[in-house]
Order: sequence, then structure tokens, then C-alpha cells
Amino acid sequence: MRKVGLAAVMVAAAFVTGACGQGVERLDGAAAPDGVGATSPSPSVTPTPSPSVSVSVSVSSASPKPSRTSAAPLVLGPRGLGKLRLGMTVEEARATGMITGYHVEDYLHNCGAADFKAGNGKGGVHFTPNELGLSNIYAYGGISTPEGIRLGSTYTAVKKAYPDFVFSIDDRATEGNGIADTPGNSKAHYSITIDDGKVTALGLEVKGQLCQE
Repeated sequence: MRKVGLAAVMVAAAFVTGACGQGVERLDGAAAPDGVGATSPSPSVTPTPSPSVSVSVSVSSASPKPSRTSAAPLVLGPRGLGKLRLGMTVEEARATGMITGYHVEDYLHNCGAADFKAGNGKGGVHFTPNELGLSNIYAYGGISTPEGIRLGSTYTAVKKAYPDFVFSIDDRATEGNGIADTPGNSKAHYSITIDDGKVTALGLEVKGQLCQE
């Protein structure tokens, strides 16, 4: 009886040992039994990268302000000065905004006269009453003819620009009042006064005007 009991104890121990061995093998393998020494693996969490935001900033350069340019210089002839035109009535000439102070200057011929607003007392215009209207325009400052003659130009320059220029009294003189044909207008001429070899008065006149000798 004692041998049989010892044998039974040894068989039971062998059974327990085998079961423990099988449990270890299953833990090391791919299929461990539920609830026996198995731990659920933590899920692998990959951080989601922040979206890359590309900001495009368009900076438009302000358009440069146009530079102020001085007005084109006035040119005398062949038909007038700026907005003034030979033959205008007094009202038309006033409407240009270029003249002021109209008055009757020559009572013998009833000639009218006016000053330039920008002339500072220099230059001016005349009106001949015999339907010629604005008949005389006299330059001031740096006003020049299309051929480049202005106050201060030399007698030599005048003769070069206008070969037909002659003095009214003596064509052999070198100073005094003279006239030259106006290129582009056969009904007018330039009136030019030369003193000491230089131009001291310059005008555009309608042929037949009565307001200037």
C-alpha cells in the first residue's frame, strides 16, 4: 500500500510539472492563453505632424507718383502765342485766361491793349478795330519764335534765322526796328527791335495792323 501511494504522488507531481512547462512555452510563443501571464502590447502611436502652412505674401510696390514737370515754354508764332491766336476778339482773348487789363490805348485808331497776366508788366497785346481783332502780340521773358529768336538774341542770330530781315528805315542799319517774314503765315510778320546788337523787343503782327508803327 505504501508503494502504491508513493507512485501516485510521483505521477501527480509529473503531471503538474508538465502543465507548468506547457504554460511557459505558450507565453513565449504567439498564442498565449487568455488571462495567463499575457499582457496586451501598447499600441504604437505615431505623432501626427502639424500641417505645414505656406503663407505667400504679395507686396505690391506703390506706383511712383508722376513727377511734376514744368509747362512747355510758350512759342511766339506763326499764328499766335499759347491759346492766343491772331484775329481773336477781345472776348475770345480774355477767355484764354492769358490777358488782363484791357483798355483803349490809341484813340486815333481806337486800338485796344491788354497785358499778359504772367508778364509782370512786360509784353502785351493790341487789338485793331478794322475787323483784324487781335493784331499784335509782344513777347516777354524767355518766349521765343520757332526759329529760336528771343529777347537777348544777337543781330547775327536774327539774320541767320530770318535772312529777309530788314530794318524799317534803313536796310543798311544794324539796329532799330525791323521786320521779317513769318514762316508758315504769309499774313503776318515778326517785328524785331535791335539795340546794341541784341533783340530788345519781339512781336508777331498781322499785316495791315494799325496799332504799332
